[in-house]
Amino acid sequence: MKRAAIAGLILLSACSTQPPEQGSFFRTAQTQLSVQSTPSGNVNLDNRYVGVTPLSLPLDYEQQVERDTTNVTLWQTQPGLALFLTLATLGIYLPFSAIPAASQTTLTPQDVYRHNQFQVTVDAPGYEQWKQELDPKGEKTVELQAQLVKKSEN
Repeated sequence: MKRAAIAGLILLSACSTQPPEQGSFFRTAQTQLSVQSTPSGNVNLDNRYVGVTPLSLPLDYEQQVERDTTNVTLWQTQPGLALFLTLATLGIYLPFSAIPAASQTTLTPQDVYRHNQFQVTVDAPGYEQWKQELDPKGEKTVELQAQLVKKSEN
């Protein structure tokens, strides 16, 4: 009876996965920015000149990613083989099926971003400066259409 209880405990422990490596980290995310204006003007990103409209450029920032690594045992990856070896060895193989055969890592992007705030300005001679704050959150593209207003003459 004791032997059956011990074998049952070993069997249950052999079928479980344990996440030895978990946590989160930040990786680079990118959104393609497209800026158009009427009339054409100089584009500045965070007070740095980047070109003349029409313009397309990538915005790089960071997105949090959750990492979950689990050890996968032979009992899970090849249950038929593990059961056969356990039966063929009269239960001797069973304790060794708890040895990890491989690890499996999953990466899950989170809705947490940093360094993702940008200020876009468009300047043209004789027109007021156009300004837009951007806060991208994983979008593939962001399109801005700047309508410049003529300066009033006093």
